[in-house]
Order: sequence, then C-alpha cells, then structure tokens
Amino acid sequence: MITDGIRGFMARDWQRARDAKDAYWAERVGRLGPLEALRIADELRRQALLQHPDWPDAASRREDLRHHVRMTELLARVDAARRV
Repeated sequence: MITDGIRGFMARDWQRARDAKDAYWAERVGRLGPLEALRIADELRRQALLQHPDWPDAASRREDLRHHVRMTELLARVDAARRV
C-alpha cells in the first residue's frame, strides 16, 4: 500500500541522515581541500538558479549584506576582546 512507503519515509532517523551527510562532506572537503568546498558551493548556487532564475533578488541581496555586516562587527568584537 502506498501509505506504508510514506510512513516508512517519515519514520526515518533524519538526525542520523543529517549527521552522515555532514560527516561525508567534512571528510571530502578535508581530503580534497578548499577548492572542493568552493566547487560544491558553486554547484549549489547553480542548482538554486535553475530552480529560481530570479534569485537572488534585491531584497535577498540586502538581507545577505546585512548579515555579512553583522558578522563582521561580531568578529571585530571578538578580536578586540582577545587583545585586552
């Protein structure tokens, strides 16, 4: 019955799946280096553009910039606190 397959899918150990995925990518990037991380990020970007050709829009870019500015401020604070 089709509902059995749906129930089986929903009953999966999703945390275990996430942990396995994280371990896989960490090992791969650790083995192949930072260029592999950039390649992966570019593949994800390309996939996002295929699904949403107008991404990122102006609002998304502003929000992204806001997050980058905030992270820069936080990192500057950490650096200043280390020097004290």
